Amino acid sequence: MHYLLSWPVRLLVVGLLILSIAVDGAGYIQRILNHQPLTGQVSGMPPQLLGNQVYIHRGLDLQGGTDLLLQITDVPPGRDMNQVQRDTIDVISKRINKLGVSEPVINPVGRDRIEVQLAGVSAAKAQATIGNTARLVTTKWVADANVKGGPFPGSRPQITPLTSEMLTGADASLDPQNGNQWVINVTYNSQGAAIFSQLSTEAFNATCPNGATDCPQHRITNWLNLTQDDIVHWDERAAQLTLPFDQGGKLLVDARIIQPITGGQSQITGNFTADSAKNLAILLNSGALPGNLQVIQSTEVGATLGADSIKRSLAAGVLGLLIVIVFMIFFYRLPGLVASVALLFYAGLTLAVFKMIPVTLTLAGLAGFILSVGMAVDANVLIFERFKEEVRSGVSVGAAVETAVGRAWPAIRDSNTATLITTGLLYLAGNGPVKGFAITLFLGVLVSMFSSIIVTHNLMALVVENHNAEHSFLMGVTLPLRRGRA
Repeated sequence: MHYLLSWPVRLLVVGLLILSIAVDGAGYIQRILNHQPLTGQVSGMPPQLLGNQVYIHRGLDLQGGTDLLLQITDVPPGRDMNQVQRDTIDVISKRINKLGVSEPVINPVGRDRIEVQLAGVSAAKAQATIGNTARLVTTKWVADANVKGGPFPGSRPQITPLTSEMLTGADASLDPQNGNQWVINVTYNSQGAAIFSQLSTEAFNATCPNGATDCPQHRITNWLNLTQDDIVHWDERAAQLTLPFDQGGKLLVDARIIQPITGGQSQITGNFTADSAKNLAILLNSGALPGNLQVIQSTEVGATLGADSIKRSLAAGVLGLLIVIVFMIFFYRLPGLVASVALLFYAGLTLAVFKMIPVTLTLAGLAGFILSVGMAVDANVLIFERFKEEVRSGVSVGAAVETAVGRAWPAIRDSNTATLITTGLLYLAGNGPVKGFAITLFLGVLVSMFSSIIVTHNLMALVVENHNAEHSFLMGVTLPLRRGRA
Protein backbone atom coordinates (compact mmCIF):
# COMPACT_ATOMS: atom_id res chain seq x y z
CA MET A 1 0.00 0.00 0.00
CA HIS A 2 2.89 2.33 -0.84
CA TYR A 3 0.58 4.52 -2.94
CA LEU A 4 -1.09 5.67 0.29
CA LEU A 5 2.19 7.32 1.29
CA SER A 6 2.51 9.41 -1.90
CA TRP A 7 2.75 13.19 -1.71
CA PRO A 8 -0.63 13.73 -3.44
CA VAL A 9 -2.26 11.70 -0.66
CA ARG A 10 -0.42 13.69 1.99
CA LEU A 11 -1.48 16.94 0.33
CA LEU A 12 -5.07 15.65 0.39
CA VAL A 13 -4.78 15.03 4.13
CA VAL A 14 -3.38 18.53 4.68
CA GLY A 15 -6.14 20.01 2.52
CA LEU A 16 -8.85 18.23 4.50
CA LEU A 17 -7.23 19.36 7.74
CA ILE A 18 -7.30 22.98 6.56
CA LEU A 19 -10.91 22.57 5.44
CA SER A 20 -12.02 21.14 8.79
CA ILE A 21 -10.23 23.92 10.69
CA ALA A 22 -11.84 26.53 8.42
CA VAL A 23 -15.32 25.06 8.74
CA ASP A 24 -15.11 24.37 12.46
CA GLY A 25 -13.28 27.56 13.38
CA ALA A 26 -14.06 30.30 10.88
CA GLY A 27 -17.79 30.27 11.59
CA TYR A 28 -17.20 30.76 15.31
CA ILE A 29 -14.59 33.49 14.74
CA GLN A 30 -16.97 35.42 12.50
CA ARG A 31 -19.79 35.10 15.03
CA ILE A 32 -17.53 36.26 17.88
CA LEU A 33 -16.30 39.27 15.88
CA ASN A 34 -19.89 40.20 15.03
CA HIS A 35 -21.08 39.63 18.64
CA GLN A 36 -23.53 36.98 17.47
CA PRO A 37 -24.67 33.71 19.12
CA LEU A 38 -22.30 30.78 18.52
CA THR A 39 -25.11 28.45 17.44
CA GLY A 40 -28.11 28.62 15.14
CA GLN A 41 -29.07 30.66 12.10
CA VAL A 42 -28.28 34.37 12.55
CA SER A 43 -30.38 36.87 10.61
CA GLY A 44 -28.34 39.34 8.58
CA MET A 45 -25.00 37.57 8.98
CA PRO A 46 -23.26 36.81 5.65
CA PRO A 47 -22.86 33.19 4.52
CA GLN A 48 -19.64 31.39 5.40
CA LEU A 49 -19.59 28.40 3.02
CA LEU A 50 -21.29 27.73 -0.33
CA GLY A 51 -23.85 30.46 0.33
CA ASN A 52 -24.83 29.08 3.75
CA GLN A 53 -24.11 29.87 7.36
CA VAL A 54 -22.06 27.13 9.00
CA TYR A 55 -23.19 25.80 12.36
CA ILE A 56 -24.32 22.60 14.05
CA HIS A 57 -28.01 22.00 13.36
CA ARG A 58 -29.59 20.77 16.58
CA GLY A 59 -32.65 18.57 16.81
CA LEU A 60 -35.71 18.94 18.98
CA ASP A 61 -34.19 17.28 22.04
CA LEU A 62 -31.12 19.57 21.96
CA GLN A 63 -32.54 22.85 20.69
CA GLY A 64 -36.02 22.78 22.12
CA GLY A 65 -39.13 23.14 20.02
CA THR A 66 -42.59 21.70 19.59
CA ASP A 67 -44.14 18.24 19.46
CA LEU A 68 -47.69 18.26 18.07
CA LEU A 69 -50.23 15.49 17.73
CA LEU A 70 -52.86 16.48 15.15
CA GLN A 71 -56.17 14.88 14.23
CA ILE A 72 -57.76 15.26 10.80
CA THR A 73 -61.44 16.24 10.98
CA ASP A 74 -64.25 17.39 8.67
CA VAL A 75 -63.10 15.23 5.77
CA PRO A 76 -65.46 15.46 2.75
CA PRO A 77 -67.68 12.35 2.36
CA GLY A 78 -66.36 9.66 0.06
CA ARG A 79 -62.67 10.52 0.50
CA ASP A 80 -60.27 7.67 1.27
CA MET A 81 -58.91 8.38 4.76
CA ASN A 82 -55.47 6.94 4.05
CA GLN A 83 -55.11 9.18 1.00
CA VAL A 84 -56.36 12.19 2.97
CA GLN A 85 -53.72 11.49 5.61
CA ARG A 86 -50.99 11.27 2.94
CA ASP A 87 -52.19 14.49 1.26
CA THR A 88 -52.26 16.27 4.62
CA ILE A 89 -48.71 15.16 5.42
CA ASP A 90 -47.60 16.45 1.99
CA VAL A 91 -49.17 19.87 2.62
CA ILE A 92 -47.71 20.04 6.14
CA SER A 93 -44.27 19.11 4.78
CA LYS A 94 -44.39 21.91 2.20
CA ARG A 95 -45.40 24.46 4.80
CA ILE A 96 -42.72 23.37 7.27
CA ASN A 97 -39.99 23.24 4.61
CA LYS A 98 -40.61 26.91 3.86
CA LEU A 99 -39.91 27.67 7.53
CA GLY A 100 -36.37 26.36 7.11
CA VAL A 101 -36.69 23.83 9.94
CA SER A 102 -33.89 21.28 9.92
CA GLU A 103 -35.06 17.68 9.58
CA PRO A 104 -38.65 18.00 10.81
CA VAL A 105 -40.29 14.76 11.92
CA ILE A 106 -43.73 14.18 10.36
CA ASN A 107 -45.20 10.74 10.97
CA PRO A 108 -48.67 9.23 10.43
CA VAL A 109 -50.33 7.90 13.59
CA GLY A 110 -53.19 5.50 13.00
CA ARG A 111 -55.52 6.49 10.15
CA ASP A 112 -56.46 10.04 11.07
CA ARG A 113 -53.63 11.45 13.19
CA ILE A 114 -50.23 12.99 12.43
CA GLU A 115 -47.30 13.68 14.76
CA VAL A 116 -45.11 16.69 13.98
CA GLN A 117 -41.84 17.53 15.72
CA LEU A 118 -40.20 20.88 14.94
CA ALA A 119 -36.91 22.01 16.43
CA GLY A 120 -36.59 25.68 17.32
CA VAL A 121 -40.23 26.54 16.59
CA SER A 122 -42.75 27.61 19.23
CA ALA A 123 -46.07 25.80 19.54
CA ALA A 124 -48.00 28.92 18.53
CA LYS A 125 -45.98 29.45 15.35
CA ALA A 126 -46.10 25.74 14.49
CA GLN A 127 -49.89 25.60 14.82
CA ALA A 128 -50.35 28.84 12.88
CA THR A 129 -48.18 27.63 10.00
CA ILE A 130 -49.52 24.08 9.84
CA GLY A 131 -53.21 24.64 10.45
CA ASN A 132 -53.91 27.86 8.57
CA THR A 133 -55.87 27.69 5.36
CA ALA A 134 -54.74 29.91 2.47
CA ARG A 135 -57.13 29.70 -0.47
CA LEU A 136 -56.57 32.50 -2.95
CA VAL A 137 -59.94 33.45 -4.42
CA THR A 138 -60.20 35.67 -7.51
CA THR A 139 -63.45 37.52 -8.24
CA LYS A 140 -64.82 39.91 -10.80
CA TRP A 141 -67.64 42.41 -10.17
CA VAL A 142 -71.10 42.02 -11.65
CA ALA A 143 -74.08 44.38 -11.53
CA ASP A 144 -76.67 43.67 -8.83
CA ALA A 145 -79.22 46.38 -8.08
CA ASN A 146 -80.10 44.69 -4.79
CA VAL A 147 -76.69 45.48 -3.30
CA LYS A 148 -76.92 48.60 -1.19
CA GLY A 149 -73.61 48.47 0.69
CA GLY A 150 -70.01 47.52 0.28
CA PRO A 151 -67.34 49.39 -1.68
CA PHE A 152 -69.46 49.39 -4.87
CA PRO A 153 -73.22 49.74 -4.27
CA GLY A 154 -75.07 48.07 -7.12
CA SER A 155 -72.29 45.53 -7.68
CA ARG A 156 -71.48 42.16 -6.12
CA PRO A 157 -68.29 40.05 -6.42
CA GLN A 158 -68.52 36.82 -8.41
CA ILE A 159 -66.05 33.97 -7.92
CA THR A 160 -64.18 33.17 -11.14
CA PRO A 161 -62.82 29.79 -12.33
CA LEU A 162 -59.29 30.95 -11.41
CA THR A 163 -58.41 28.89 -8.31
CA SER A 164 -55.46 28.60 -5.96
CA GLU A 165 -54.83 25.07 -7.24
CA MET A 166 -53.65 26.68 -10.50
CA LEU A 167 -50.83 28.49 -8.69
CA THR A 168 -47.35 27.20 -9.52
CA GLY A 169 -45.44 29.60 -7.30
CA ALA A 170 -45.73 32.47 -4.87
CA ASP A 171 -42.85 34.45 -3.40
CA ALA A 172 -42.56 37.57 -1.28
CA SER A 173 -40.37 40.47 -2.34
CA LEU A 174 -40.05 44.21 -2.14
CA ASP A 175 -41.99 46.01 -4.86
CA PRO A 176 -39.43 47.21 -7.47
CA GLN A 177 -41.63 50.27 -8.03
CA ASN A 178 -41.80 51.05 -4.31
CA GLY A 179 -38.85 49.71 -2.37
CA ASN A 180 -40.62 50.05 0.98
CA GLN A 181 -43.68 47.92 0.14
CA TRP A 182 -43.77 44.13 0.36
CA VAL A 183 -45.73 42.28 -2.33
CA ILE A 184 -46.40 38.66 -3.29
CA ASN A 185 -45.61 37.62 -6.85
CA VAL A 186 -47.78 34.75 -8.05
CA THR A 187 -47.43 32.59 -11.14
CA TYR A 188 -50.19 30.43 -12.65
CA ASN A 189 -49.98 27.28 -14.75
CA SER A 190 -51.06 27.32 -18.39
CA GLN A 191 -54.73 26.80 -17.50
CA GLY A 192 -54.64 29.57 -14.91
CA ALA A 193 -52.74 31.88 -17.25
CA ALA A 194 -55.40 31.41 -19.96
CA ILE A 195 -58.23 32.13 -17.50
CA PHE A 196 -56.42 35.15 -16.06
CA SER A 197 -55.76 36.48 -19.56
CA GLN A 198 -59.45 36.17 -20.44
CA LEU A 199 -60.56 37.83 -17.19
CA SER A 200 -58.15 40.74 -17.54
CA THR A 201 -59.08 41.24 -21.19
CA GLU A 202 -62.79 41.33 -20.33
CA ALA A 203 -62.14 43.77 -17.48
CA PHE A 204 -60.04 46.01 -19.72
CA ASN A 205 -62.70 46.07 -22.43
CA ALA A 206 -65.66 46.50 -20.05
CA THR A 207 -67.93 49.49 -20.70
CA CYS A 208 -68.80 51.54 -17.65
CA PRO A 209 -72.34 52.90 -17.28
CA ASN A 210 -73.04 56.55 -17.98
CA GLY A 211 -69.73 56.95 -19.81
CA ALA A 212 -67.63 56.68 -16.62
CA THR A 213 -63.90 55.93 -17.01
CA ASP A 214 -63.71 53.70 -13.95
CA CYS A 215 -66.19 51.22 -12.52
CA PRO A 216 -66.19 47.87 -10.65
CA GLN A 217 -66.31 45.96 -13.96
CA HIS A 218 -62.77 47.22 -14.68
CA ARG A 219 -61.45 45.44 -11.58
CA ILE A 220 -60.21 41.97 -10.64
CA THR A 221 -60.07 41.33 -6.90
CA ASN A 222 -58.02 38.84 -4.87
CA TRP A 223 -59.30 37.58 -1.54
CA LEU A 224 -58.04 35.13 1.04
CA ASN A 225 -60.51 32.35 1.88
CA LEU A 226 -63.55 34.15 0.53
CA THR A 227 -66.53 31.76 0.42
CA GLN A 228 -69.70 31.65 -1.65
CA ASP A 229 -71.61 32.13 1.58
CA ASP A 230 -69.77 35.44 2.08
CA ILE A 231 -71.03 36.59 -1.32
CA VAL A 232 -74.61 35.43 -0.73
CA HIS A 233 -74.69 37.51 2.48
CA TRP A 234 -72.68 40.33 0.92
CA ASP A 235 -74.72 43.24 2.30
CA GLU A 236 -74.30 41.92 5.86
CA ARG A 237 -70.61 41.05 5.66
CA ALA A 238 -69.12 43.43 3.11
CA ALA A 239 -67.90 45.97 5.66
CA GLN A 240 -65.81 43.33 7.47
CA LEU A 241 -64.74 41.37 4.39
CA THR A 242 -63.44 44.39 2.50
CA LEU A 243 -61.26 45.63 5.32
CA PRO A 244 -57.58 45.65 4.30
CA PHE A 245 -55.91 42.30 4.90
CA ASP A 246 -53.64 43.71 7.61
CA GLN A 247 -56.73 44.83 9.53
CA GLY A 248 -58.34 41.40 9.60
CA GLY A 249 -60.35 41.48 6.38
CA LYS A 250 -60.27 38.95 3.55
CA LEU A 251 -59.51 41.55 0.88
CA LEU A 252 -55.95 41.32 -0.48
CA VAL A 253 -56.00 43.58 -3.52
CA ASP A 254 -58.70 45.22 -5.64
CA ALA A 255 -56.82 45.96 -8.85
CA ARG A 256 -57.99 48.10 -11.74
CA ILE A 257 -56.95 46.45 -15.03
CA ILE A 258 -55.25 48.99 -17.30
CA GLN A 259 -54.14 46.42 -19.87
CA PRO A 260 -54.72 42.68 -20.52
CA ILE A 261 -52.36 40.41 -18.52
CA THR A 262 -51.34 37.44 -20.65
CA GLY A 263 -48.18 36.10 -19.02
CA GLY A 264 -49.81 34.18 -16.18
CA GLN A 265 -48.14 36.36 -13.56
CA SER A 266 -49.62 38.91 -11.18
CA GLN A 267 -48.81 40.76 -8.01
CA ILE A 268 -50.69 40.83 -4.72
CA THR A 269 -50.41 43.92 -2.55
CA GLY A 270 -52.01 44.42 0.83
CA ASN A 271 -49.97 46.56 3.23
CA PHE A 272 -47.83 43.52 4.03
CA THR A 273 -44.95 43.45 6.46
CA ALA A 274 -41.96 41.29 5.55
CA ASP A 275 -43.18 38.50 7.87
CA SER A 276 -46.83 38.58 6.79
CA ALA A 277 -45.87 38.56 3.09
CA LYS A 278 -43.49 35.63 3.54
CA ASN A 279 -45.98 33.68 5.68
CA LEU A 280 -48.77 34.14 3.13
CA ALA A 281 -46.44 33.08 0.31
CA ILE A 282 -45.61 29.93 2.28
CA LEU A 283 -49.29 29.09 2.72
CA LEU A 284 -50.15 29.79 -0.92
CA ASN A 285 -47.27 27.62 -2.12
CA SER A 286 -48.18 24.70 0.11
CA GLY A 287 -51.73 24.25 -1.13
CA ALA A 288 -54.96 23.65 0.76
CA LEU A 289 -55.51 21.05 3.46
CA PRO A 290 -57.99 18.32 2.48
CA GLY A 291 -59.65 18.61 5.90
CA ASN A 292 -59.35 20.51 9.16
CA LEU A 293 -56.63 19.84 11.70
CA GLN A 294 -57.35 19.69 15.41
CA VAL A 295 -54.46 19.85 17.89
CA ILE A 296 -55.10 17.15 20.48
CA GLN A 297 -51.69 17.33 22.15
CA SER A 298 -49.04 20.04 22.16
CA THR A 299 -45.75 19.73 24.01
CA GLU A 300 -43.02 22.35 24.07
CA VAL A 301 -39.49 21.12 24.76
CA GLY A 302 -37.74 23.89 26.67
CA ALA A 303 -34.39 25.28 25.60
CA THR A 304 -33.04 24.64 29.12
CA LEU A 305 -33.54 20.90 28.64
CA GLY A 306 -31.73 21.11 25.31
CA ALA A 307 -28.85 23.08 26.83
CA ASP A 308 -28.51 20.59 29.67
CA SER A 309 -28.55 17.69 27.20
CA ILE A 310 -25.82 19.34 25.14
CA LYS A 311 -23.63 19.98 28.19
CA ARG A 312 -23.96 16.42 29.41
CA SER A 313 -23.39 14.93 25.97
CA LEU A 314 -20.36 17.10 25.27
CA ALA A 315 -18.96 16.34 28.71
CA ALA A 316 -19.40 12.61 28.09
CA GLY A 317 -17.82 12.89 24.64
CA VAL A 318 -14.81 14.92 25.81
CA LEU A 319 -14.27 12.66 28.83
CA GLY A 320 -14.51 9.56 26.67
CA LEU A 321 -12.07 11.02 24.16
CA LEU A 322 -9.56 11.88 26.87
CA ILE A 323 -9.80 8.39 28.38
CA VAL A 324 -9.25 6.84 24.96
CA ILE A 325 -6.21 9.07 24.31
CA VAL A 326 -4.70 8.19 27.70
CA PHE A 327 -5.35 4.49 27.04
CA MET A 328 -3.75 4.61 23.59
CA ILE A 329 -0.65 6.47 24.77
CA PHE A 330 -0.23 4.23 27.84
CA PHE A 331 -0.45 0.95 25.90
CA TYR A 332 1.06 1.95 22.55
CA ARG A 333 3.39 4.82 23.50
CA LEU A 334 4.41 6.83 20.39
CA PRO A 335 2.06 4.98 17.99
CA GLY A 336 -0.72 5.66 20.50
CA LEU A 337 0.12 9.37 20.41
CA VAL A 338 0.05 9.23 16.60
CA ALA A 339 -3.36 7.54 16.77
CA SER A 340 -4.61 10.23 19.16
CA VAL A 341 -3.56 12.96 16.72
CA ALA A 342 -5.35 11.06 13.94
CA LEU A 343 -8.38 10.74 16.22
CA LEU A 344 -8.51 14.52 16.74
CA PHE A 345 -8.24 14.93 12.95
CA TYR A 346 -11.12 12.48 12.59
CA ALA A 347 -13.30 14.32 15.10
CA GLY A 348 -12.66 17.71 13.46
CA LEU A 349 -13.30 16.42 9.95
CA THR A 350 -16.48 14.59 10.99
CA LEU A 351 -17.93 17.69 12.66
CA ALA A 352 -17.05 19.71 9.55
CA VAL A 353 -18.94 17.16 7.41
CA PHE A 354 -21.94 17.40 9.75
CA LYS A 355 -21.97 21.18 9.31
CA MET A 356 -21.50 21.17 5.54
CA ILE A 357 -24.24 18.65 4.66
CA PRO A 358 -25.81 19.71 7.15
CA VAL A 359 -26.75 16.95 9.61
CA THR A 360 -29.23 17.69 12.38
CA LEU A 361 -27.78 16.38 15.63
CA THR A 362 -30.05 14.80 18.21
CA LEU A 363 -29.10 12.92 21.36
CA ALA A 364 -29.33 9.71 19.35
CA GLY A 365 -27.16 11.30 16.65
CA LEU A 366 -24.54 12.25 19.24
CA ALA A 367 -24.58 8.65 20.42
CA GLY A 368 -23.91 7.50 16.86
CA PHE A 369 -21.00 9.93 16.56
CA ILE A 370 -19.46 8.82 19.87
CA LEU A 371 -19.86 5.18 18.83
CA SER A 372 -18.01 5.91 15.57
CA VAL A 373 -15.14 7.33 17.65
CA GLY A 374 -14.82 3.94 19.32
CA MET A 375 -14.76 2.23 15.94
CA ALA A 376 -12.03 4.61 14.76
CA VAL A 377 -9.94 3.63 17.79
CA ASP A 378 -10.63 -0.05 17.11
CA ALA A 379 -9.14 0.28 13.62
CA ASN A 380 -5.97 1.82 15.05
CA VAL A 381 -5.70 -0.96 17.63
CA LEU A 382 -5.81 -3.55 14.84
CA ILE A 383 -3.04 -1.75 12.96
CA PHE A 384 -0.79 -1.40 16.03
CA GLU A 385 -1.22 -5.02 17.08
CA ARG A 386 -0.24 -6.11 13.57
CA PHE A 387 2.69 -3.68 13.79
CA LYS A 388 3.89 -5.31 17.01
CA GLU A 389 3.63 -8.79 15.49
CA GLU A 390 5.75 -7.75 12.51
CA VAL A 391 8.41 -6.11 14.67
CA ARG A 392 8.61 -9.17 16.95
CA SER A 393 9.16 -11.35 13.92
CA GLY A 394 12.28 -9.31 13.09
CA VAL A 395 10.89 -6.96 10.43
CA SER A 396 12.24 -3.40 10.40
CA VAL A 397 10.05 -0.64 11.81
CA GLY A 398 9.43 0.98 8.40
CA ALA A 399 8.45 -2.28 6.75
CA ALA A 400 6.38 -3.26 9.79
CA VAL A 401 4.23 -0.13 9.45
CA GLU A 402 3.52 -0.90 5.80
CA THR A 403 2.78 -4.57 6.41
CA ALA A 404 0.61 -3.86 9.48
CA VAL A 405 -1.67 -1.52 7.51
CA GLY A 406 -1.95 -4.06 4.69
CA ARG A 407 -2.80 -6.93 7.06
CA ALA A 408 -5.26 -4.90 9.17
CA TRP A 409 -7.11 -3.43 6.17
CA PRO A 410 -9.28 -6.49 5.31
CA ALA A 411 -10.58 -6.76 8.88
CA ILE A 412 -11.20 -3.00 9.09
CA ARG A 413 -12.90 -2.99 5.69
CA ASP A 414 -15.18 -5.95 6.38
CA SER A 415 -16.27 -4.88 9.88
CA ASN A 416 -16.94 -1.30 8.81
CA THR A 417 -18.78 -2.41 5.68
CA ALA A 418 -21.10 -4.53 7.83
CA THR A 419 -21.74 -1.48 10.03
CA LEU A 420 -22.40 0.72 6.98
CA ILE A 421 -24.95 -1.79 5.65
CA THR A 422 -26.69 -1.94 9.02
CA THR A 423 -26.83 1.85 9.37
CA GLY A 424 -28.15 2.13 5.81
CA LEU A 425 -31.01 -0.23 6.64
CA LEU A 426 -31.70 1.65 9.88
CA TYR A 427 -31.93 4.91 7.94
CA LEU A 428 -34.30 3.48 5.34
CA ALA A 429 -36.55 1.67 7.81
CA GLY A 430 -36.39 3.99 10.81
CA ASN A 431 -37.64 7.48 11.55
CA GLY A 432 -36.83 10.40 13.82
CA PRO A 433 -34.08 9.58 16.34
CA VAL A 434 -33.29 6.27 14.59
CA LYS A 435 -32.50 8.11 11.35
CA GLY A 436 -30.36 10.61 13.26
CA PHE A 437 -28.39 7.79 14.90
CA ALA A 438 -27.97 6.00 11.57
CA ILE A 439 -26.72 8.95 9.55
CA THR A 440 -24.16 10.16 12.12
CA LEU A 441 -22.83 6.63 12.60
CA PHE A 442 -22.70 6.09 8.82
CA LEU A 443 -20.74 9.28 8.18
CA GLY A 444 -18.55 8.71 11.22
CA VAL A 445 -17.59 5.22 10.07
CA LEU A 446 -16.73 6.47 6.57
CA VAL A 447 -14.45 9.18 7.97
CA SER A 448 -12.93 6.79 10.50
CA MET A 449 -11.92 4.39 7.71
CA PHE A 450 -10.15 7.25 5.95
CA SER A 451 -8.57 8.41 9.20
CA SER A 452 -7.25 5.02 10.29
CA ILE A 453 -5.90 3.87 6.93
CA ILE A 454 -4.73 7.14 5.40
CA VAL A 455 -4.02 9.55 8.26
CA THR A 456 -2.62 7.09 10.80
CA HIS A 457 -0.59 5.36 8.08
CA ASN A 458 1.03 8.60 6.91
CA LEU A 459 1.69 9.91 10.41
CA MET A 460 3.37 6.62 11.39
CA ALA A 461 5.46 6.75 8.21
CA LEU A 462 6.58 10.29 9.02
CA VAL A 463 7.52 9.19 12.55
CA VAL A 464 9.64 6.21 11.48
CA GLU A 465 11.38 8.33 8.86
CA ASN A 466 12.99 9.98 11.89
CA HIS A 467 15.30 7.19 13.07
CA ASN A 468 15.58 8.77 16.52
CA ALA A 469 12.03 7.58 17.11
CA GLU A 470 13.05 3.96 16.67
CA HIS A 471 13.34 3.18 20.34
CA SER A 472 11.83 0.15 22.03
CA PHE A 473 10.23 2.18 24.82
CA LEU A 474 8.72 4.73 22.43
CA MET A 475 7.40 2.09 20.08
CA GLY A 476 5.99 -0.05 22.88
CA VAL A 477 7.70 -3.18 21.54
CA THR A 478 11.25 -4.60 21.55
CA LEU A 479 12.84 -3.59 18.24
CA PRO A 480 15.17 -5.85 16.23
CA LEU A 481 18.85 -5.16 16.60
CA ARG A 482 19.32 -4.73 12.85
CA ARG A 483 17.37 -1.81 11.45
CA GLY A 484 16.55 -1.84 7.80
CA ARG A 485 15.92 -5.57 7.34
CA ALA A 486 12.80 -5.98 5.18
